[in-house]
Amino acid sequence: MTLGKRALLVIFPVILIVQLLAATMAYMTQRASLLGLEQARLAQRLSALKSAYLDYQAFNRSALYSITDSEALLAFLRESDIAYRNETLGLRIQQSIRSLSSARLSFVSFAIVEPDDDVAYYFESSLSPFARMNATQQRIVREAKQAADTDEMVYVENAEGGPLLLATGFILPASATRPLPSQREEAFTLQLAVRPERFIALKNQLEADYDAAVEIAPTLDAETSRLSADVKLSASVQARLTPPPHYLAERLRKLSLAFLIGGSLICLITSGLLLLLIRRYVTAPISHLDKQLTDLLLCKRTALDEPTDGGEIGRLTLNMKTLHERNTEALQRIQEISWTDSLTHISNRAHFGILAAAMHAKCEQGGQHLALLFLDLDNFKQVNDQHGHDAGDALLRIFALRAQRALERHCESHPETETAFARLSGDEFAVLLLSPAANDSLAELTDALLGLCRGGFRVEDRLYQVSVSIGTARYPDDATSVTQLLTRADSAMYQAKAMGKNFAVAFSAELEQRDQRIRLIEEQLRSLNGDDQFRLVYMPAVDREGAVVSCEALLRWHSPLLGTVSPGEFIPIAERAGLFPKIDSWVIDHALASYPQLVSLFGEGVILAINVSSAQLDDDRLCSYLTERAAHHGICTSLIEIELTETFAAELSSSTMAAVNAIRMAGFRVAIDDFGVGYTSIQQLLEYPADTIKLDMAIVERLTRPEMQQSLTAIVAFCQAQGKRVNAEGVDSLEKQSALLRAGCDLFQGYLISPPRTVAALAEWVAVRTQPQVELRLERLPPRTAVQPS
Repeated sequence: MTLGKRALLVIFPVILIVQLLAATMAYMTQRASLLGLEQARLAQRLSALKSAYLDYQAFNRSALYSITDSEALLAFLRESDIAYRNETLGLRIQQSIRSLSSARLSFVSFAIVEPDDDVAYYFESSLSPFARMNATQQRIVREAKQAADTDEMVYVENAEGGPLLLATGFILPASATRPLPSQREEAFTLQLAVRPERFIALKNQLEADYDAAVEIAPTLDAETSRLSADVKLSASVQARLTPPPHYLAERLRKLSLAFLIGGSLICLITSGLLLLLIRRYVTAPISHLDKQLTDLLLCKRTALDEPTDGGEIGRLTLNMKTLHERNTEALQRIQEISWTDSLTHISNRAHFGILAAAMHAKCEQGGQHLALLFLDLDNFKQVNDQHGHDAGDALLRIFALRAQRALERHCESHPETETAFARLSGDEFAVLLLSPAANDSLAELTDALLGLCRGGFRVEDRLYQVSVSIGTARYPDDATSVTQLLTRADSAMYQAKAMGKNFAVAFSAELEQRDQRIRLIEEQLRSLNGDDQFRLVYMPAVDREGAVVSCEALLRWHSPLLGTVSPGEFIPIAERAGLFPKIDSWVIDHALASYPQLVSLFGEGVILAINVSSAQLDDDRLCSYLTERAAHHGICTSLIEIELTETFAAELSSSTMAAVNAIRMAGFRVAIDDFGVGYTSIQQLLEYPADTIKLDMAIVERLTRPEMQQSLTAIVAFCQAQGKRVNAEGVDSLEKQSALLRAGCDLFQGYLISPPRTVAALAEWVAVRTQPQVELRLERLPPRTAVQPS
């Protein structure tokens, strides 16, 4: 018997068993792959269904927003002539809709519903001249008025004429703005509906291909079938398709038959081929190469041996050796690039994390101290905004180079220290300093980094006055981890900026407590209900005869969690967090609502003063809101005075100046509050668009001293010469009152007159003032020393 036959007798049973096992495992693998493929295919088709749905949803939302902001709609809402409105202006709206809608849309409708649910206008793209808003659309309008989120689309499967996708919005006709939830009953409702033909076609095709219905509902029960897919069409609509069991069974039967036939053929072919493959010149070189590769993967060797044989095996060995060397070089290069900031060529945030972890480990093992310095360039945004990003990039490169040199000099002076420098993002940098516990060089390094910005930065013959603010934190004194160390150094840096910039501040427990309180106040402001926790008090201002001329509305907040929080604490936090539009709206609406009570106490001409955040002046809707609310409460705008801080006035830009002028053009009075705190120039005072100047209590305290009487008189006279009325705040003693009277001041406000009071307390105060025994001239009012000014 030949060796080939002997090999065949030995190999064939083994191959047969191996092939059966391999075929079984391959079948199980392919079966799982088939299930995964069908699942992925089903999910992909549902994703296409979702894409079609989102396309119609995006069209609905953008079209509704475009119509809402169009002049045609504003003219329609404000037109009192119904015939003209429905025919001429309605035609303009139709033209707007037709221009926005795609030719592929078979059905588009648009409805305007009045606050009393009467349909003011309805248009649809059907050919019927008697088309009307159907019951389903009217029901959705009523539901939208009660809904918390009106931006959500509504999909109706069984609407008259076929499925519809509807978008609903609201608009106040007076101010052309979207109403608050409490104002929806006063607003017109806008509804745009389209028939999503492509979505319906895809859905029908899916149902035909899989012989199963596509379920579409707000929520779907958990599915137990092994082949099923669902997709979230929107925040409130889901879709699911579950093919029937026979769909998968047929495919698995074909797969098993293919593996049976294919496995048998492969078994026969493999037996014959193995007689040729099991040869010394194939098995031995491959085994040798395999061993080298295994050792390489297990890191037992660093490279492959040079091939000793020619032919395919030799070339394969040589190619694999070359490929491994190239991959090693590429990996090193990629690692170097991924750890380097492309602009400044120092470490980036990812590499900084690796360096920080390594230095943290050294710190724990060697008993050393680790300090982190968080650096942020001051006024860098102005460089980008005014001179372009090229100048900003050049400045960052110069700063990084200066900082690197400063760190090198520090390490030369302190050989026992170790540093790491990285750019985290934008104009933010970080420095790690690892030093012995007995040699604290953090203060020296901080001073050196602060000195880098002395004299500014010169880029292309231009000098940029950019400084640096630094926050520092230490491990383990201030933090228990690298992440916490970075967070606390960041907090200290923001405190350095708050102190006036170009400072270095070390993290402290007091700083952490302050940050926690700020976060807690911001969280409470975001979630509070103003009607439950806010209240208004009023501080009257009197003229030279003691008559009340105006009342300033002041906001007070009592939180169930924080207790009473002063306006000086929570107002700056609300402005930074962008929460003041909501607060201003609450104050404006409630102050105007209480105005009739102030009239009953002080007469028809009393002026209501309302403080408005200067952050609101970049929003051109403020004037519209003020006008609409004044009209709603029936108050003449000339009796309302809007108070703005002097800081705002000193920073007037063209946009904010336009906003203030719009407020004045609407008839409102404008007052500059807190005048004299150190921001204003004479030129700015001449340009103030104000009716009243309110002297801050700090300048009143300083200028009412006897030696400052002439200066006080000059300031009052200068303001009056510009046609502005002068109101002095902080009048809490007869001496201040007398000095202000001699200076010619127009109005007086302070605790000597009255502290801030509720309307009910003001009524009692008025009753006491009108008694004969207390009817005194203003300069003889008794001082109030029991209550300190707020």
